[in-house]
Amino acid sequence: ILVYQGVELETPPSGLEREFHTLFNSDALQFLSELISTFQAEVDKVLNFRVLRKVQLDLTRELPGFLKDTAHIRNDPSWRVSPVPDRLHCRHVDVGDLSPCDTQRLIMGLKSTAQGLQIDFDDGNCPTYRNQIKGIYNVYQAVHNQFQACVNNLGPFFYLSKVESYMEARLWSQIFFWTEKKLGLPAGCIKATVLIECVLASFEMEEILYELKEHSAGLNCGIWDYSASFVNKFGHRADFLLPDRSKYVDMEKRFLHSYMDLLVQTCHRRGALATGGMAALLLPGDKESDLYKTALRTVTRLKLLEIKAGVDGFMVYDMDLIEPMQKLFQLHSHGQNQLLQLREDITVTPEDLLIMPAGGVTQYGLRYNIAVGVLFIEAWLSGRGNFFYLGKVEDSATAEISRSQVWQWIRHQVRLEDDGTVVTRALVSSLVEGLMEDLKAAIHCQTSRDKQRLMTAVSMFLEIVQKNDFPEFLTTYLNLDHTFLSSQSQHENRQTDAAPKARL
Repeated sequence: ILVYQGVELETPPSGLEREFHTLFNSDALQFLSELISTFQAEVDKVLNFRVLRKVQLDLTRELPGFLKDTAHIRNDPSWRVSPVPDRLHCRHVDVGDLSPCDTQRLIMGLKSTAQGLQIDFDDGNCPTYRNQIKGIYNVYQAVHNQFQACVNNLGPFFYLSKVESYMEARLWSQIFFWTEKKLGLPAGCIKATVLIECVLASFEMEEILYELKEHSAGLNCGIWDYSASFVNKFGHRADFLLPDRSKYVDMEKRFLHSYMDLLVQTCHRRGALATGGMAALLLPGDKESDLYKTALRTVTRLKLLEIKAGVDGFMVYDMDLIEPMQKLFQLHSHGQNQLLQLREDITVTPEDLLIMPAGGVTQYGLRYNIAVGVLFIEAWLSGRGNFFYLGKVEDSATAEISRSQVWQWIRHQVRLEDDGTVVTRALVSSLVEGLMEDLKAAIHCQTSRDKQRLMTAVSMFLEIVQKNDFPEFLTTYLNLDHTFLSSQSQHENRQTDAAPKARL
């Protein structure tokens, strides 16, 4: 380990020495050192506040609501977020879940007609040392010779995930102002879209926009991370039992469409863009097949709901969906965005945001959640951030809701609506055994190493869902687990980074 400017540097991943030294030059290391020394204490403070808030909710069993202390911000009609550059006026269709270390897919995205790319270091990325270095370098390559790109209204633009409060948004704003000053960039040229992925943040959306008003590129709403946050924050409470997501949870349910309506209303009232979630369905190759037509109809129906709710854009994973979804926007909206759709027709109450949908739990839904949770962990042990299963792309967002539901159903000993069987640790273990052949087929299990990795993933999944306390984030839990960390080392030793299929 080398230490430079107070920053500890591991040796480069094998085969990525050039990329490593390009990224970590002396100027970059000095910037990192100053960034960390300036803000680490504040980062620790806001993370500790998350813990405090969770403990308070558990002890008092209170419900969140719109904050009294910040009512003056919500009640002041005069403020707006700063205008975004022309480049961001139209955000109809972005490519989502684009893992930055997947060079070939990144190039495809850059060549596509999408309005933008979500270069995803979060949901769709497995943060192995190799993946991080390769991913950051790919981004560096994509924008090389365009830094000071703000001159051409090209950024830098960010997504901020997992934000839980306006105090966190305030810290991000401070970081952006500091960065602009350090790098000699115009104040306010950095723009960021905040993903409202936590139920607590849904009560502070105006405050989040206010804190980031010079840097805001709007807010984003999704379904699975947001739904999982209910289990995260209130999972011990029986009145927050979330029913089978495969049958009873979609954006048409009251708690989710209220959240989307409020997000659109809040954003447009303040001159900010509101974007929807990602279409995870994959289109079959044969465009004449019934399967293709059914998949396209399904995506069209769901995305049309978002357009009619007033969103200014959303994401797709399958790049073959870019063109049909752009046409959908052109047919059902006017202009580059829907900022004039103020949604003054709606009033969203705390009850609207907190009411759980009716419904039970099916054996199919339990098996599906188990499979997604196990396969996600297996993907991470393989160094991948997402995988394909039953015609969809699955990532950390769907893995979060999957393991959250299994944990909650065990916790509350719910009964399956199929036959009244109680969901217990023993039942989940038994279902995992019955799923083994399906899981082996899903990962194309061919070697003893493949089988061992799958068995390890099963063991880790069962450990997570059988815990008494709910691990806050699956990815954080895995990233601190010695099994995942040792698998990274073994994977690194086996991988010599053969000639890449595509280069930027």
